[in-house]
Amino acid sequence: MTAIELDSVTKRFEDVTAVDSISLAVDPGEFLVLVGPSGCGKSTTLRMVAGLETVSDGVLEIGGDRVNGVEPKDRDVAMVFQNYALFPHMTAERNMTFGADAARDISESELSKRAAEVAEMLGIEDLLDRKPAALSGGERQRVAIGRALVREPSVFLMDEPLSNLDAKLRIQMRTELASLHRRLQTTTVYVTHDQTEAMTLGDRVAVMNDGHVEQVAPPQELYDRPATRFVAEFIGEPAMNVLPVEVRSDSVAHDSGLDVPISAGKIDSTAEAADLGVRPEDIDITTAETASNSGFCTATAEVTVTEPLGDSLLVHCRLGDETVQVSTTPRAAFEPGERVVLTVDADRSHLFDRESGEAVYHAPATAVEESEGTAPSAEAVAPGAGREEIQ
Repeated sequence: MTAIELDSVTKRFEDVTAVDSISLAVDPGEFLVLVGPSGCGKSTTLRMVAGLETVSDGVLEIGGDRVNGVEPKDRDVAMVFQNYALFPHMTAERNMTFGADAARDISESELSKRAAEVAEMLGIEDLLDRKPAALSGGERQRVAIGRALVREPSVFLMDEPLSNLDAKLRIQMRTELASLHRRLQTTTVYVTHDQTEAMTLGDRVAVMNDGHVEQVAPPQELYDRPATRFVAEFIGEPAMNVLPVEVRSDSVAHDSGLDVPISAGKIDSTAEAADLGVRPEDIDITTAETASNSGFCTATAEVTVTEPLGDSLLVHCRLGDETVQVSTTPRAAFEPGERVVLTVDADRSHLFDRESGEAVYHAPATAVEESEGTAPSAEAVAPGAGREEIQ
């Protein structure tokens, strides 16, 4: 198994910096996902690892060897592209074996044997004689993945390989990719803009924004302990609610009357203003007529839109000048224009610096762990360091 390390790697296209001095280590056998919005630099980073883009500054190592300037064919990597990149005039088998002998001395008989084994693994053994035009989207993607597997590389690189598939097939292929990685344990770097793919596939997830790595962590840690406001809003569907608040001695207050008890002494900042982050499932909603709680953590809001999602109901509410999303039970009855009372779970709250976006407070570890049924900790969780050097 092979490790990958990027040390202050930068990529510039003339006067545009696409990737800005990122440091990232991928452990041997790890499945690392790069996720972020379009234009954040994730595909450019992957292409630098593959050798399809040159490194402007910094050091890139694969398996402990510096590969800056090394040709793609000499890096022992295999890449799966978003658009499959299959030759239309070749059969599935020929597409899988084509070029595999360029990097290594492999006989035709060995290539055919490998192709048959990989096809059986991917469930396409009956399709090897077909050309791409006679294959479905999912079958073409399996052929593209099979082409990478036949090479038996030390590193797999995948650039949004599922984005062209329909929703049901995407879920199926996602499961198959996870199963395949568990079987092969090959170091894999996977690029996607879909945070659901990132959370379900990655051993760790690197969230990128504007050419920087905002945070690298296991999926659940990203969700529970976002290091920046960007990570908090990007990871999770629906997104985290973020409200501007005033920091007081024993609470943070929103202009709607919402007051959440957080001691200023626990906040890693002396600023008088911050942004309060609360996920939709961490807000309770009830009609104004039946509300039994008031005071700390509660505020009155107005329902604007409801979205039935089957397993839950997403309620959009107007709270002061902001819109807040609340996830509640699927058969709850709320109507647009109705006045409701929102109750924020203080034990699931986060605070972010208004200027930098860095996390300055997370809920105490004891509260989060007890709600998850794990052993409590005596310490409050220290906020993340934001954009960091990742090891």
